Amino acid sequence: MLKLSVILIPCLLFLYACTLLSPKAEYIPDNEVLKSATVGVPYRLKIDILGGAAFRGTSRKPGFVSPTDSGISIHYCQLSESEIKDMEPRDSNNYNCVEIYGTPIKSGVLKITIKGGMYGSMIAPASHFSKDYTLKINQA
Repeated sequence: MLKLSVILIPCLLFLYACTLLSPKAEYIPDNEVLKSATVGVPYRLKIDILGGAAFRGTSRKPGFVSPTDSGISIHYCQLSESEIKDMEPRDSNNYNCVEIYGTPIKSGVLKITIKGGMYGSMIAPASHFSKDYTLKINQA
């Protein structure tokens, strides 16, 4: 029994350490309140996701904006033509970058949620991430 525990305990500790090593997403900008927008003025902001190679989450969208009728949308950033030239199959999305864009049509406060996942490695499992932002839209 002692031989079994000598082997089992280090293996369990190794598995636990691998879980701690799973990729953690970091964001630029990291603050939860984004640069304000103004009604009728085009708005564009990129959010970079760091910490490993990201893949799109369970849905095809990188997140959502609430309320949906604000004039602000969200999509993945596009790779340059030189980056996708030799890619098979061709996928022009950069899953490590999300762009918030649009022309706000009414004032208020928006909640923007970004969702996705990070690929794992041989010793670390894949992980999912989610980040909430607030965007204030001012009257012109």
